[in-house]
Amino acid sequence: MVSLQYKGRIHRGKFTARSLRYILSDQAARLFPPLQRRWLLPVDSQPIWDVASGDVALPSVHVDATLPDVHRTLRLVPPTPLQLTDHIYTIEDVVVTGWAGAMMKDSLLLTVRPQHNWVSGLRARPHRLRTLSAERPWFNLMTPVPARGHIFHWLCNYILPLLSFLESGRAGETPGLLVNADPSPFQERTVAYLKERYGIDAIETLGPDEAATVPRLLADVPVPHNPRGLQSPLGLARLDDLGRFVAGGAERPDDPKRLYISRNDARLRRVLNEHELMPILRSFGFERVVLGKLPIERQVALFRNAEAVVAPHGAGLAHIAWAKPGTKVREFFPDLDARGCRVKNATYNFWLISQLVGHDYGVYLAGPIETKADGFRIDEALFRDVLANATAVPASAPVGAPQS
Repeated sequence: MVSLQYKGRIHRGKFTARSLRYILSDQAARLFPPLQRRWLLPVDSQPIWDVASGDVALPSVHVDATLPDVHRTLRLVPPTPLQLTDHIYTIEDVVVTGWAGAMMKDSLLLTVRPQHNWVSGLRARPHRLRTLSAERPWFNLMTPVPARGHIFHWLCNYILPLLSFLESGRAGETPGLLVNADPSPFQERTVAYLKERYGIDAIETLGPDEAATVPRLLADVPVPHNPRGLQSPLGLARLDDLGRFVAGGAERPDDPKRLYISRNDARLRRVLNEHELMPILRSFGFERVVLGKLPIERQVALFRNAEAVVAPHGAGLAHIAWAKPGTKVREFFPDLDARGCRVKNATYNFWLISQLVGHDYGVYLAGPIETKADGFRIDEALFRDVLANATAVPASAPVGAPQS
């Protein structure tokens, strides 16, 4: 009974401790309506486009390239056509919460897709509510608190759509920005870019226990909701300038041009035999990089200088957005496990970014998943062939040619 009632509100129908907490909070709010107002916890919803007073449509690039077979083996099937449209909606008199930027109007949650993820966007807690100025519209850049440092999601879900909007000539007056109160370094650098390049001087921050009534809110909603790697050419045209600003002169003359991105500081998708692969890496002139140990300026600077990037699938590959066209990008996925299940959070977004920016992309299946955290091994012969391919001159055709 409960699972049927809430399945459409829980991401992929996964019943976890967090989803159970949401279910119990929702039940309490239904039994005691004053809790809905105290917690800002809506129990019903309406689609955001039904209440929008304005809509600026920003079509993405249309990708005609064929998805590599590796992604199809992992049952990652793209929509047809491979294109989406970002809609910048104007909504009036909206309440926005500080945990994840959830939007409410007339006590109803504004949903942005058919199966909206209520669990990630809502928290049952008292909120300090204030009202923002009506002098200007406010662009909703509130990301879920746990995802503030996620390079791909902040860049593709928030910054590139906003840049496309500002470059479209249809923004009208300069908006203010509604942002997280405790931003990640990447958020800080990108917001600083927006302030300097576009003269945005009105910034309002919201903490997890705060909320704001916004007289005029601007919110980006992509249709379809995925794949998020698809972006408007207007935003893509600003990537190089944005990357230069974020790097902030952190480039060094001795920066390596061949990068291997390690995930040994991450919980998921670690390469279990990475230590054994190090001699092969060094023999091809690659340097192992643990991005989490570097400031964001250095992370971006390394990718801006790179000629070849090799990595297991993971968020660090979002930095290929800064790399110059023609950079060789080689991505490893673990193979399906014994039950035929694929790795968690698998996407083809880095193939998409490579298509949009103009990279030489290849993808490979390594060994099967061996741990609950999706740890896997890369065969040494395969690894050697991939590195040879990533460092070969264009006219050669070495063993292990990539599926691009």
